[in-house]
Amino acid sequence: MKSPLVRAAAPTRNTQRGATLIEAMVAVFILAVALFGMAGLTSSAIKYNQMSRIRATGLSLVADYAERARANLAGFANYAYTGAYTASTRSTATTDPTAAPAPCTVDTSDAASPINTCGAAIANYDKDQWRTNVANRLPGGTAYVTTELTDAPPGVSGLPATRVLNIWLIWTAVKEDDGFEQKQSCPDGANVGDASVACMYFRVTL
Repeated sequence: MKSPLVRAAAPTRNTQRGATLIEAMVAVFILAVALFGMAGLTSSAIKYNQMSRIRATGLSLVADYAERARANLAGFANYAYTGAYTASTRSTATTDPTAAPAPCTVDTSDAASPINTCGAAIANYDKDQWRTNVANRLPGGTAYVTTELTDAPPGVSGLPATRVLNIWLIWTAVKEDDGFEQKQSCPDGANVGDASVACMYFRVTL
């Protein structure tokens, strides 16, 4: 008995011959968009991380100055500093170490009439030393400070006066495409003008 003839199956035609030019261009475009997106995220992360560090530094500097003023209420008014901003120049009196305070006297032997002539001297020393710290810890850093002293309402006994420090920290910064919004918080008296700076404002009640 003859075996049936087995016909070999015809080979199938392979239609896959690689990606077309359009497919390759689409793949390159998608990859480029992804890379640009990652670059933008990285740039934003670096910028916000830097701003976070500056804010932390600013909080530390302001807390230091507030504690100095709180410890020397007799010289509170002398903690103001309203010098105009000078671009690309560190503020004056930023020398390290800071010169010693001027000679002064504290005498509390007579409790009814204590003598304290150190208020202004200590305040000026604190102010110069603190401004040195600001210049050293912030790029091109300086400060603008005003003080407010409000007495207790008439007829209220035992209530101390309210003392307020208005502190602006000013430092050089790269101008952003978003309109440099941080500049809006700079004080008018600092005469910032068109300088590329950023400002942080703090209001501290002692």
